[in-house]
Amino acid sequence: MVEKGLLSVIIPVYKVEPYLRRCIDSVRTQTYEKLQIILVDDGSPDNCGKICDEYTELDSRIIAVHQENEGLSDARNHGLLFAKGEYIAFVDSDDWLAPTMYETLIKMIEQHNLDMARCSVIGSDGTHEDYILPRANMADKLVTGRDVFELYFTEFLCKVVWNAVYRRNIVMGILSPSGCHSQDNYVSGRYLYRTKRMMITSDCLYYYYKNPTSTTHGGHKRFLDICICTEKLRDDLIREEHMNDNSYIDRLNKKLARELFHFVRVDDVHYRISTIQKAQKDFIDKYLDLFRCIRFNWLLHKKHIRILK
Repeated sequence: MVEKGLLSVIIPVYKVEPYLRRCIDSVRTQTYEKLQIILVDDGSPDNCGKICDEYTELDSRIIAVHQENEGLSDARNHGLLFAKGEYIAFVDSDDWLAPTMYETLIKMIEQHNLDMARCSVIGSDGTHEDYILPRANMADKLVTGRDVFELYFTEFLCKVVWNAVYRRNIVMGILSPSGCHSQDNYVSGRYLYRTKRMMITSDCLYYYYKNPTSTTHGGHKRFLDICICTEKLRDDLIREEHMNDNSYIDRLNKKLARELFHFVRVDDVHYRISTIQKAQKDFIDKYLDLFRCIRFNWLLHKKHIRILK
């Protein structure tokens, strides 16, 4: 049973013991109090599971879900099974929120009849802070229709899922790709395509922790995953959302070609490839811009990558 006005906040938890209390407390103390807080312990080997259980005793709005380690995507997907709210939000468990974040975003949704509302972000490494703001012509502006999906290609604040509140119908039925990093690349695109009305406030209300051990900041980055997620986004938009706009398909193909180029280009012992299918090469040649296309073919020669027919 969906509860009107309730915001379900899904927090996947894995190996974030030093930061977890900060995250949960920043959600518990929101000025918007009609919350369901879903902590999904993804088989964390430290004390995170115990901390999650402790918080269920402190706050009746919190539930703790425990699962074997399956990754961020599966933790989010599992959390959605328990969500009862009219609204949905996600938080990464080493991040934290400004006290008024959810009140601000839900007011925006209700006042402007939005499908989603987003906020600007502060990136922090614990010492220095960087303000991540929307492009000047996007801040505090109502975006509608086709212009919403355009932001997938142009606006960083629309390529992540955690700086937003969504109406339930935007989120439900869309699963994060299992086992993939860069899952936000896929999910944010699906959400944007469903959205008809949205706004991004210039208020910085989400604190994004630049964790030096994460895959984004210093840890091992799985370069192929973004290619997988981009291809899946294109295919699922066509199959499940019945996207037939050739301009969108072309732009997604160009994005996929660029990501494949970066995958081939990177010098990483985990991603040394020796062969490429001719059909894949032809796809990349077709959709890359001229400069990258020249570099791509030079890399194939330099790295002795054979083309299989």
